[in-house]
Amino acid sequence: MGIFTALSVEEARALGARFGQHVTGARGLDAGSVNTSYALTIEGGKRLFLRIYEGANVAVAEREARLLVHLSAHGVPTPRPLPLASGGGSFVAEHAGKPAVLFPWIEGEPICQRGVTEAHTRAVGEALARVHLAGASFDEPLVTRFGPADLAARLARLHERTDVPEEVRRFLPELDRRLEHLSRVNLGPTLPVIHADLFRDNVLFQGGALEALLDFESASSGTAAFDLMVTVLAWCFGDELDRGLARALASGYSAVRPLESDERAALFDAALFAALRFTITRITDYELRPRGLSVFKDYRRFVARAAAIEALAPRGLVEMLGV
Repeated sequence: MGIFTALSVEEARALGARFGQHVTGARGLDAGSVNTSYALTIEGGKRLFLRIYEGANVAVAEREARLLVHLSAHGVPTPRPLPLASGGGSFVAEHAGKPAVLFPWIEGEPICQRGVTEAHTRAVGEALARVHLAGASFDEPLVTRFGPADLAARLARLHERTDVPEEVRRFLPELDRRLEHLSRVNLGPTLPVIHADLFRDNVLFQGGALEALLDFESASSGTAAFDLMVTVLAWCFGDELDRGLARALASGYSAVRPLESDERAALFDAALFAALRFTITRITDYELRPRGLSVFKDYRRFVARAAAIEALAPRGLVEMLGV
């Protein structure tokens, strides 16, 4: 899991030199299911984090690096990528024909779901709000890869495939119906930058303190309601919805960036769209993938989360969140 591109110590040394770093060791990390990650040891014993992009091109990786520099400079707790030693403002080298970006090593660990407390979710909500505030001044366009048209294309391909499990095939008409409905609703005003994927494995804590937000590869323009509800769905469900965690997350967000009335009004539909987005992508990215190649993420979890949101109804969701 997480090691899709090999990197020898000799290759790591050559790659590190492009960033002005004397690399002495390289260790693959079983982290993530999309890109390849390595811990690089440099002279003196310190570590750096190397990401090799498996699906993005150099232009995309450069744009993400510039976004991280911008967010970091505006108070968002996220590691700032290291520039190439050659100058010119570039942050991206290449290895095996793929973009490679080097970051400072951040001490900290993701929180397991059983260990998540209201203090954790409050901190996550505050940090997400800072992303939205800082992103308002980022002047490069960010386009989502998971909008209604993108999700509709994924569903269309599922209808055409012959290897779709029967359980999924029976569910496709319902997914079509939900997407058609949610594609027509207003999810609130668009912000220049949302994270769109702030799951537990993309946040590091140390000693109870939030150290870093990671993985802005899915960052795009989008709505605060959608981004907030993605984060609630990711952090506030174990076997069922934990209302205390959800309320603390929304409270932390609102303390830094209070929601506007049209954003509050959009929360229910945004939550359902967030659940639908991850239901569809987990079917296409994991359910149909041979098991054992990477971590498995079950789409059924988001079907259950959508049902929990629907049971609350719009008023009940807003009251539960306390916004």
